[in-house]
Amino acid sequence: MGESQHAPAEAALTPLSEVLTHRATGRTDDSGITIFDSSGIGLQDPYPGLALLKKMDISL
Repeated sequence: MGESQHAPAEAALTPLSEVLTHRATGRTDDSGITIFDSSGIGLQDPYPGLALLKKMDISL
């Protein structure tokens, strides 16, 4: 659950996986804010970044 458990009740919380798979809309304009709460096993932390780099066709 991580730090998002402290978000206000009216906050719109959407899993990043929903946005990346186009099942939910991410930011719709430049005034939107994205917060990525990566609470979990440390080994999992690099994978969202690697997935984004792959989607953007950027290699390390």
